[in-house]
Amino acid sequence: MDTIYLIIILAAVGLLSLVLYFIVKPSRTTRTTDSLYGEGLRLMLEGNFDEAAEKLKSVVKEDTGYVDAYLKLGDIFREKGQYKQALKVHQSLTVRRNLYPAQRLDIYHSLVEDYKALGQYDKALHTADKMLEIDRKNVKALRAKLDIFRALEQWDDAAEILQSVQKSTGEDDARALARYKVQEGRKLENKGDGKEARVQYRKALKLDPRCCAALYYLAESYDNEDRIDEAVDYWKQFGERCPEFLHLVTDKIEQRLFTLGDFHEIEQYYNSLLKKHPDSIEAAAGLASFYERKGEVKAAIQSLEEALEKEPRSLRAHILLAKNYNKEHQNDKVEKQLNAMLKEVSRQQADQMKQLSDL
Repeated sequence: MDTIYLIIILAAVGLLSLVLYFIVKPSRTTRTTDSLYGEGLRLMLEGNFDEAAEKLKSVVKEDTGYVDAYLKLGDIFREKGQYKQALKVHQSLTVRRNLYPAQRLDIYHSLVEDYKALGQYDKALHTADKMLEIDRKNVKALRAKLDIFRALEQWDDAAEILQSVQKSTGEDDARALARYKVQEGRKLENKGDGKEARVQYRKALKLDPRCCAALYYLAESYDNEDRIDEAVDYWKQFGERCPEFLHLVTDKIEQRLFTLGDFHEIEQYYNSLLKKHPDSIEAAAGLASFYERKGEVKAAIQSLEEALEKEPRSLRAHILLAKNYNKEHQNDKVEKQLNAMLKEVSRQQADQMKQLSDL
């Protein structure tokens, strides 16, 4: 009797082991499709989309339930410019049952990219919102909406979404938000609404007090309405906060102040800039240009010579200095400046060639 029980127990154990083996052991088909899928992903990363597509087609032929393979196959169609085919593949996946939330998010994200590629921005936004219904902090969905709003030049909406992205990622980029406010201001300016445009520029400055574009366009907006005092004030602020771009506004400041007859203020402005930024070649050149207009050529020459001691590579300063030497009939010094300019041009060309070779 004991022998019979032992045989029964051993048979039961053997049967259980056999069942567990087939449950745990992956099927040959699964191993094959996983291998093909992995190979397809590798080829995609290498940019070999044609071969990758063949691998993925083999996967779905073996296993029609392999959602990720279909998803990547649709992405390949989009990469190859076959946008409608990509959309068709991805749409077919949305009706499948028993999808995991992560899979549904991936499908919707691919659909968003398809719609964007087709220029169907309304549908892309709607699909991105579906992603946010699943995961309200989904960064891919938020970034997709950000791209769409930028493409549509809806800068206020873009700024709102960027704030959501930054909240989700923990980033803090006030400068990017300020740029969107400037873009919204430019859009309003082009529509002839200078007042509301200036509201946007000021919002940008609250976000980023050194937003050069906001200061520049704020001044331009006032100048367009002949509000010269306010325009000059913001151009001055622009020069103080963004000295590297001073050359964009020096002529404007001088022309407006010359029109107002306020010559002393021009000289005072450039001298105050040089106190704050003693190495500013643009401030020195601006001061020299002012002296030249007043007919004080020697003062202009002195200002430029001092500037070139600090920054000998400034073509603008060399040109202005040669111009003023010419007025003083100092031909040898004119020639010296021309040679310096030629040397600088050659140096800049050499730098450009080096940059080209590094590409």
